[in-house]
Amino acid sequence: MSTKLILALGVVALLAYVAVSYGLKQRFPRVEVAADTALKGRVSGVVHMQGSYSFFLNGQTTTRYDFDAFAPAPGQAPFRRDSSLNQYLHVGDSINKRPHSGALTVRRGQRLSR
Repeated sequence: MSTKLILALGVVALLAYVAVSYGLKQRFPRVEVAADTALKGRVSGVVHMQGSYSFFLNGQTTTRYDFDAFAPAPGQAPFRRDSSLNQYLHVGDSINKRPHSGALTVRRGQRLSR
């Protein structure tokens, strides 16, 4: 193969990668779960794209939720987080979060975590 052909194929592959990534982000918008966000539902799917995790809730695939942005409400003391919430959550977990709350409750089977 000639150098020009290899370079052209590399450019086409790069453009295809960028187009697919952009298309997926547009098709499945991502919501960063923050203190003001209210949520209640069951994790029904996980998407791992470009080093970040997003979750679908209640079988709905129109919106992805990112829990790594979760932080206490303004004025509340920061909480200790041993690991990323995105790494902790699994399909089947039930999530409950009141608006303006620094607490997120996760139920996995009989186990309840806050």
